[in-house]
Amino acid sequence: MKANDHHAQKQQFKMRQRFINFFFFFLPFSYSAMLNENVFDDADWGNGFSSYDRSSLPSFDPFQSHEQSYSSTYQDPPTPSTSEPLATAKAECRMTIRVEKPEKQTAAVQGFISYLVTTETTLETFNSTRPRSVRRRYQDFVWLHDALTLEFPVCIVPPLPEKHRLAYIKGNRFSDEFLEKRRWGLQWFLNRIANHPCLQKSQCTRIFLESDDFKNDKRAIQAEKVPEAPSFFDTLGDVLMNAFATVKKADQRFLDMQDYVDKLEDNIITIEKLYSRISQRQTSLIRDYTSFAWSIREISALESSIAMPLRQFAETTETYGKYMKEMNNTEEMLFMNDLHELLAYCHAVKDTLQKRDESQIDFEELSTYLQKATEERDKIANSSPEKLAEIQKKIEELESEVTRTSDITNGFSEQMTEEFDTFQTTKTAELKQGLMAYADSHISFYTESTKLWESILPALENIKLDDEDDED
Repeated sequence: MKANDHHAQKQQFKMRQRFINFFFFFLPFSYSAMLNENVFDDADWGNGFSSYDRSSLPSFDPFQSHEQSYSSTYQDPPTPSTSEPLATAKAECRMTIRVEKPEKQTAAVQGFISYLVTTETTLETFNSTRPRSVRRRYQDFVWLHDALTLEFPVCIVPPLPEKHRLAYIKGNRFSDEFLEKRRWGLQWFLNRIANHPCLQKSQCTRIFLESDDFKNDKRAIQAEKVPEAPSFFDTLGDVLMNAFATVKKADQRFLDMQDYVDKLEDNIITIEKLYSRISQRQTSLIRDYTSFAWSIREISALESSIAMPLRQFAETTETYGKYMKEMNNTEEMLFMNDLHELLAYCHAVKDTLQKRDESQIDFEELSTYLQKATEERDKIANSSPEKLAEIQKKIEELESEVTRTSDITNGFSEQMTEEFDTFQTTKTAELKQGLMAYADSHISFYTESTKLWESILPALENIKLDDEDDED
C-alpha cells in the first residue's frame, strides 16, 4: 500500500507541475499575442519556478502545512484553517498569521463578525515569540490598513477585500460563502503585511496582532506614531493641481512598472471572463447530471428485475455531480478569489506609482518656478536693492523647496523600486498557490470520480441478460 501511495503522490506531483508550467507559459503569451508584443520582455511570470523543489509543495489548500499528507480525498478536503507566509521576499519572513473561525458577535445596534487572528513570530517588535490569538472585526482591519497607509506613504499597502455591499443589500452578509470569501481575503491581506519588510515591523501591526486592549492601544499608537490624515480640501487641492499635469522627464523604470502592471491586470481580467464562461458551462452540466440521474430512477421504477443496479447508477451520477460542484466551489474560493484580490493588489501598486509621479511633478514645477525667478532677477539686475533683495529671498526659499522635494522624490523612487520587487515576489507566490489549489482540486476530482465510477461497475456487471438466464 505504501508503495502504491508513493507512486500516486509522484504522479500527482507530475500532473500539477505540468499544469503550472503550462499555465505560466500560456497565460501571459496568449494576451500579448493579441497585442502583437513579446510578453517575456515585460513580465517575468515564471520567475523562480523552474528550480523549485516539488517535495515542498502543499496540497489543495495553498496555506496548509507542508507536512500534510496528499492522501486527502475530494469528499473530505483539508480544512483551510491554517496559513503559512508567502515565499521569502526581502522581508525577514519570521511571521505566520492565521485568520480563522469567523464568529457572530452581538452589539447594541447590529451584529458583526469577528475573526480569530493567531500570530507566531520572532520579530523583536513583538512581545512574545509564542503563538498569540486575538479577535478582530472587519473595521479593525480597516483601521490597520488606513494607519499603515498614513504611516508609510511611500509603501504599497495591501488592499482589503471588498466590502461586498451587494451582500449587505441582499441580507446575506452572514452566509457561509460570504464569510469564507472574506476570511480568505483578510488572510491574504495579513500575509502580504507579514512579508513586507517595513509593514511587518510597524507598531500598528503589532498592536493589531497582539493587543488585548485594542481600543485604547490603537488610540494611543495613533496619537504617537500615525500622522493625521489630510483634510478633504487638502486632498482635493492636490488632485486638482495634478489633474492635468504630467511628468516632463519620465523615468523609464517606472514606465516599465506601469506597463507591466497594466498587462498583468489585462491578463487577470481576461482569465476572470474566461473562467466565468467555464463555470457557467460546468453549472449547466451539473444540472444535466441531476436530470440524468432522475431519468435513470424513472427507468428503475419500470424495470423491477434490474431496479437495484439502476438506482445505484443514479446515485453514482448524483454523487458525480456533487463532486463537480465541490470542485467548482473550491476553484471559486481558492483560485478566482485569489486572482480577484491580486487584481486589487495591482490597483494599489498603480496608486503608489501615481503618488511617486505626483512627487516628481511637484519637484519639476518648483524647479520651473525657480528658473523663472532666476530669470526675473537677471532682468532687473539694475533695479533698486529692495526689489533685488525681495526676489533673492524668494529664490532662496524656492531653492530650499527644490532641494527638499528632490530628496523626497529620489527617496520615493528608490523605495518604489524595492516595493515593486516585494510585489513581484508576493505576486508570484500567490499565483503559484492559486494555481496549485486549482490543479489539486482537479486532481482530487478526477481521482475520486474514477473511484466512484469503478465502484458501480460490479453492480452493472452482475446484471443478468435473458440469454444468460436460459443457459442457467
